Amino acid sequence: MQVEIGNIWKGYSVEGLKIQETDAVFHNVRKAPFKIYGLVDPMNTYHRVPMDIAKTISGDVAYHGKATTGVRVRFNTDSKYVGIRAKFAHHVLPNPHITRLNETGFDIYVEKDGEDVYKGSYYPPKDGFDGYEGIKHFKDNKMRCITIYFPIGNEVLDLEVALEPNAKIEEPNPYKFEKPVVFYGSSITHGFAAGRPGTTYVNRIGRMLKTDIMNFGFSGSAKGEANMAKFLAELDMSVCVMDYDYNAPSVEHLINTHYNFYEIIRKAHPDLPIIFITKPDAGGYTTEFDLARKDVIMKNYLTARENGDKKVYFIDGNSFFIGGDRMDYTVDGCHPNDAGAKRMADCIGAVVGELLNK
Repeated sequence: MQVEIGNIWKGYSVEGLKIQETDAVFHNVRKAPFKIYGLVDPMNTYHRVPMDIAKTISGDVAYHGKATTGVRVRFNTDSKYVGIRAKFAHHVLPNPHITRLNETGFDIYVEKDGEDVYKGSYYPPKDGFDGYEGIKHFKDNKMRCITIYFPIGNEVLDLEVALEPNAKIEEPNPYKFEKPVVFYGSSITHGFAAGRPGTTYVNRIGRMLKTDIMNFGFSGSAKGEANMAKFLAELDMSVCVMDYDYNAPSVEHLINTHYNFYEIIRKAHPDLPIIFITKPDAGGYTTEFDLARKDVIMKNYLTARENGDKKVYFIDGNSFFIGGDRMDYTVDGCHPNDAGAKRMADCIGAVVGELLNK
């Protein structure tokens, strides 16, 4: 007998997508003691940007803001298995530089000796679907702190966690830094070429530093809009990372938006560390166009420092993929693969870590 998935299915029949444990009890992760991270309003929507705000920024942000990159649910349990039942708004079409697992799968991590360790993934079906189930088993019933990473490219409508009937469920172990580090940027920030949800550079930094994170990466759509800056300025954050250079369509666009974006956030947060990053590029900065963009951001950094801002920082994105064949860090010369995401996490994380521990 299989656990029924109710009205999630619409006629699709794909083997291996239903939990076989007949005693499994499903829990809504929006209810305590489960805790959802990476969202402004997790009790009402899994959208990273509320739709009424997103629509004032751009149609593309309204679309990509529905994707759940950086979102996690955390909890403690002694259940011998942890399953999921996920429902999606739609089936995302294949993308040439994104894996199906990263796009619409889930990763599960378990805390061990203070570190979150990869346990496995909940794999989506090969064919059309609007929901699926998955399960991971443990050897015993000891208490564990569980983190489940949401997919980076799909719109999740509902997620339930399946546990043993008498399993204990408690609040998760707290992060060392509960106030989130906020990232704003392009598809690279969004994490579109990582192998799976847990290996985006933003999620890697969260685990490295034991900090909450919020990912406001929008594939092709981070244009430094003033309304986006105003939205971010309302968040309570520990560090703000500005990594949208790649999506600025021109040098002039950077000139017209970058410093203004920074000023909006700085006005709301006088003491907040803000990091400027120039675009990561596997090919290196080889053209006048590349160098001119870097000059804009470097000039903005120097101007802010000259104006007395001692909490603004600069990272050269051209330094991420040095050594060996730089192209090996990407899937297409642009989007970092897992090796590239790790290089970015190591470089950016080192700076963020110093700021968090000051």
